[in-house]
Amino acid sequence: MADFTVLVCGGGNAAQVATGMFSHRYKTIAVSFFADEAAKWKAALGDDDFELTITPLEKDATPKVIKSKPDDITNDPSVAGKADAIVLVVPSFAHGEYFQKFAPYMKPGTIVATMPARSGGDILF
Repeated sequence: MADFTVLVCGGGNAAQVATGMFSHRYKTIAVSFFADEAAKWKAALGDDDFELTITPLEKDATPKVIKSKPDDITNDPSVAGKADAIVLVVPSFAHGEYFQKFAPYMKPGTIVATMPARSGGDILF
């Protein structure tokens, strides 16, 4: 596994898929500030791996199964200090909350990506 840590923010379908895909290759931490979502997600996963099935566009191609596991699933903003990249996979109205909570912990040079993006997101940060 690469010596690169990715924080995936959010707990919805897209965040869970992104967490599974990133954790296949990088140390990955999932973060959700929504209610008790992180605790529920962590409990549901337990000791099991994520299993993602990638269906190719080619008609007769065999689907690929990716198994992976995030390093942690948490609601602790201090994990931003471990991140080389932070991927916000939350609605754009929540970007400001994540920026505000992560700011005291982020190290210089951390890459931040938003999905979905929004106009003025760079101003929030």
